[in-house]
Amino acid sequence: MFGKNFTLIDSRQKTFWLCACSLVLACSLLAQDGQRGGLRGTVKDADFYVGVSGVSITLEPGGQTVRTDNEGRFFANDLPPGVYRMTLVNDGYIRTSQSGIVVTAGSVREVEVDMIAEVVELDEFSVQEAIAEESSVMPLSIGASLQSFASAISPELLKSAGSSGDIGSALKRLSSTAVVDSRYVVVRGLSDRYNVVVLNGARLPSSDPDKRAVNIDIFPTGLIETVVSSKTAVSSMPGEATGGYLNIVTKRIPKEPFFTISMSTGYNTLSTGSGQFLSYRGGGTGFLGSGESRELPSIMQNINSLPGTAGNLTYNDPPLDATDVRNAQLSANALAAARALSGRAMGTSYKDAPMDFSFSAIGGTRVEDFMGGTLGLIGGVTYGKKYITEVGIRGFANIGAGVPVPTQEFFFEKGSENLLAGALLSASLEFSPENQVTLTYFGNFSAQDDAVFSYGPSLSQPDLLIFREFMFYTERTLQTLQLSGEHVMPGMDNIKMDWLVAYSVSSQNQPDLRKSNYAFSLDPAVNAYVGSGDPAPPDFERTWRRLDDTNYNVALNFEIPLDEGAKNGGTGTKFKFGGSFDHSTRDYRTDNFQYTGLPDAQLIGTYLNLAPGQPLLNGPSPDDNDGLTLGDILGGIDLVDQTRDPNGLGGFLVRDNFFLSRAYDIPAREVYEASQTIPAVYGSFSFNLNDTFDTSLGTRLEVTRMNIAVQRFGDGGSNFASGRSDDFEINRADLLPAFSTRWKIADQMAIRSSITRTVARPTFKEIALVFSRDPETGNFFVGNPDLEMSSILNYDLRWEWDPAPGDQFAVSLFAKQIRNPIEFVNLGVFNTAENEESAILYGFEIEAYKNLGSIMDILESFTLGFNYGFVLSKVELSQNSQEIRRQAGLSTDRPLQGQPDYTFNANLTHEIKDWGLTSSILLNVTGPLLYTVGGRFESNLTPDIYQRPFTSLDLAFSKKITDNWSFNLRVSNLLNQPRERYFDGGLPFSVTQVGTTYTLGITGKW
Repeated sequence: MFGKNFTLIDSRQKTFWLCACSLVLACSLLAQDGQRGGLRGTVKDADFYVGVSGVSITLEPGGQTVRTDNEGRFFANDLPPGVYRMTLVNDGYIRTSQSGIVVTAGSVREVEVDMIAEVVELDEFSVQEAIAEESSVMPLSIGASLQSFASAISPELLKSAGSSGDIGSALKRLSSTAVVDSRYVVVRGLSDRYNVVVLNGARLPSSDPDKRAVNIDIFPTGLIETVVSSKTAVSSMPGEATGGYLNIVTKRIPKEPFFTISMSTGYNTLSTGSGQFLSYRGGGTGFLGSGESRELPSIMQNINSLPGTAGNLTYNDPPLDATDVRNAQLSANALAAARALSGRAMGTSYKDAPMDFSFSAIGGTRVEDFMGGTLGLIGGVTYGKKYITEVGIRGFANIGAGVPVPTQEFFFEKGSENLLAGALLSASLEFSPENQVTLTYFGNFSAQDDAVFSYGPSLSQPDLLIFREFMFYTERTLQTLQLSGEHVMPGMDNIKMDWLVAYSVSSQNQPDLRKSNYAFSLDPAVNAYVGSGDPAPPDFERTWRRLDDTNYNVALNFEIPLDEGAKNGGTGTKFKFGGSFDHSTRDYRTDNFQYTGLPDAQLIGTYLNLAPGQPLLNGPSPDDNDGLTLGDILGGIDLVDQTRDPNGLGGFLVRDNFFLSRAYDIPAREVYEASQTIPAVYGSFSFNLNDTFDTSLGTRLEVTRMNIAVQRFGDGGSNFASGRSDDFEINRADLLPAFSTRWKIADQMAIRSSITRTVARPTFKEIALVFSRDPETGNFFVGNPDLEMSSILNYDLRWEWDPAPGDQFAVSLFAKQIRNPIEFVNLGVFNTAENEESAILYGFEIEAYKNLGSIMDILESFTLGFNYGFVLSKVELSQNSQEIRRQAGLSTDRPLQGQPDYTFNANLTHEIKDWGLTSSILLNVTGPLLYTVGGRFESNLTPDIYQRPFTSLDLAFSKKITDNWSFNLRVSNLLNQPRERYFDGGLPFSVTQVGTTYTLGITGKW
């Protein structure tokens, strides 16, 4: 299901896992016995600060159970020394646990625990002394001790509030967080290269060559427990955590057996049941992908098997010389290739899209007294398909006399069929509450099949109707196997240790990407197909592209308490240190082919006469019932394009007029191998200057070794690569200090601050001098081997007030200074990445969440939340970039690319517990941003492209119908507002809509 690249049997991997297993055996001996101790305390209502009676308290390890008296007090005696976890359960309150409770021999430990009355349905509310989180729908006041400014999302809560599918729909609800193109996270105006995405704390390889961070659209919510988002780096985090550090946490081991199943179906106003879903013959993702049916035919795998130059292919039959023999063989190979590809259309057509569908099931259990501990098991699967139609207009423009001048304006239509499947298996062996080892496997598979059709007149030649057709199929896989452990050593002053060993593989396969660009002249004197005049050739192209990534990640962390308060599990002076080793590799290969020239009217007529049952070739409809486009018949023409004329020598002169050849306008084949190794060590002190002021001071040493080697076959594209190196290497060390403070200025009110240094690295694609094409615009991207890493200074200041559980108010100020920022530049024919001199970014965030019952009793069932982030930035351009923009007539004063000026989120939730009914309204607004940076290449001058503000509104309803089953209804993108992108000056680049989706689902829980 998830590919055949996941093997763990080579010698390096054996060594890797042997070390890991040795570490597990050593750590499992940490729990120690001794004399007896005791534990007593009080359980209070978090809202009214009164004792809660009848609370059932379970202590682990040992399983001893006690209950609170009428005043909320309890006492547990005769406990072996160790570190315990308390689990508290009482009707009308959220299930609560508190860990890190140290009981020593001959003494009684005092504790006080708050329980929160049930307002929303939570799986469990957990108070951790080392980790604190807050929900973006209803935040919980448990973030006071966290060094990094973090928030956590429960996808289960967000799903009930209107977010569904993958976690991208959840992340956009966070303040100053935007999700671009449904998969790329922008935090505080910083794109994916400045953000780190990890799974359970382990780095993952990216399955997308376009981006450095992992795409967040491949993680289904059904297998995810929470996503912890931190906007401030600390020394234990990777050095790239400039904008955000996103830790995707999979479902954890349960405290009791459970099983959850959910199913849903969805209707989209543009896609479903209309018969107008854009696809192509042989298109679609199938049940679990259709990549095998699209693989490169064997006859085409030898780079010398097909012609590699422009023009007709001629030979005498019988052959007269060696050239005739060679050309005859090439012609036979081209015909064999045409036959192998004959069922794969080069043109789009319509079909009927079924309703969206999703299914997920997950369950877990516990096995007591297993190998001296408790074994927890969890497993789950998820599967979903959805169909998206995007319609609107697209335009192209150049700069003339210093102002944008439109060159083309197209009707644009795109059909996208998306499949996402995932699996999770996890086993955890718990020797004690603070001594456990966990093995986790997470895998997913996604497939996306895109068909794009656009047509419109050339504005400079009104008689010329230009057609663009693209068919792009992409499969992505990600698999990771993680072994981790958490331990406390009671005999060594309660030193804490955690470790992680992970091996991951990912791949992206794009078999048989197809492009057909052509034009039809409406001039009566011509009345025929002509070349499109596309500045990014070739017009008719087929590409097979694949990349495979691997990643090894090892991390080890220690926390040593240095005073009595810290040793007893409370606040105090602590020293944390550790290290990590991250090694990634990539293998990339692309094979490029193109059809020679343009089939003439005689060839087209020959094909249509041979297939009289076919619809006529007549105009711009992609529906084969209305008429064929030239793209629809290219494969057929390739089968009948030979002519045989007598050569006057007793034989024939054979001419191939139109055939598939190796690419010659771009390289025929490109291959690169790349690797990145990042060893790191860190250390940090956290201490209390007094009862109200906490400080953390640390540093991280990170070494970067990055190299890439490119092989290019064929002379195509040599003008782009002229004077550029095919190899690239980075070898540098960075010292990354981090300083943070927290000042408690009043009860439930604090001020935080931090100063940190981080880095940003280029992606392999950005430094590899190879070609890739954007499926919607047709533009090339070409890497730049002269790129350098970026260095960033980060400043943060935050005021926060938690007046009551469930209520929170916060204001944050932040600023970032970036040296050598990496920015994309549009040079007309192709895009590339360049280092600018510097950039500065600054802004503020406001967050507020409030239960309205404190305003009026009648509003007790309503909860209101909103967040607003405002960001300003300015890029100091390099001398080369300034000169390019001046020549193009563009301003040299511009913001960072992809940075929204502001983001705004608001949600209103209404819950009637007696009816089991919850309803929500969620609003998301993303402000204007610089979408693409303009520039110049040779004589092409291109303007900047800006995206206008975009607003989405979602509604959600959930109704409990039995004790185990609930029904839910979601309405996504209710406003169906166009997403508008314009050239600087107001000319449209793209104005498109995707419709409104109505989803009906049912969920069962046991």
